[in-house]
Amino acid sequence: MVLLNENIIGYMYTGSVMALFFLLALGYCRYRIKQISRLQLQQKQNEIDSQQAAMKKLLEEREWLVREVHHRVKNNLQIVISLLNTQSAYLDNKDALSAIHASQHRMYTMSLIHQRLYQSDSLSTIDMNWYIHALVDYMIESLDEDCAVNFALHTEQVALNVVQAVPLGLILNEAVSNVLKYAFPGTGRGTVHVYFTKRDDTCMLVVEDDGVGLPQDFELCDNESLGMSLIKGLSEQLDGQLRIENKPEGLKIYVSFATTCEPVMV
Repeated sequence: MVLLNENIIGYMYTGSVMALFFLLALGYCRYRIKQISRLQLQQKQNEIDSQQAAMKKLLEEREWLVREVHHRVKNNLQIVISLLNTQSAYLDNKDALSAIHASQHRMYTMSLIHQRLYQSDSLSTIDMNWYIHALVDYMIESLDEDCAVNFALHTEQVALNVVQAVPLGLILNEAVSNVLKYAFPGTGRGTVHVYFTKRDDTCMLVVEDDGVGLPQDFELCDNESLGMSLIKGLSEQLDGQLRIENKPEGLKIYVSFATTCEPVMV
């Protein structure tokens, strides 16, 4: 009987030791699995961090290159403007001088966008509220001292893609230039209203004056002037709608187009 009890105790002891070893082995295996998993996760995280660092570097290099392109384009346009200005000093013909000054205004219209993109955080969109004010201010500075045309700007803060901002700026330049040339003969006095608004997915530019308007027999499709031809062509480039409203009290030009405008963060 005593021998039987001793055997039972021996079996229990052996079983306990084996169970303990089993638990220890199981715990060690789980520890190793967790350790291996942790190492694998760390390796993957290191790979992700390395890829993100590489992507960040590429993005920074891309931004630098894009800024440099805008900077160089702006500088090249300024050089062309300076060359045209130098050339004008050797001309006496009024038509030639007028053509050179018009070309300078068009160059500056594009240069202003590249200057803004180079200086701002955004590399692809322009705040049209700022742009229209800056462009009109430039045109006011270019006026003769005896010209008394007032400008009233009604613009919303809308970010417009560069692809659309450039032709729209050129349209505004041509429209305002035509107003200054033809709307106020004799007195040189009048008011020009410029509107830029966004409703849903449609943007609209309106240039309105209280001048003499267009001749009664004016037909847009038959007009061959450079200014009107540019306005028509640039409106088509925007896939937009051009409408001219001729009234006894002045002229109103509408350009509307679908866009992916975004509100400007202020």
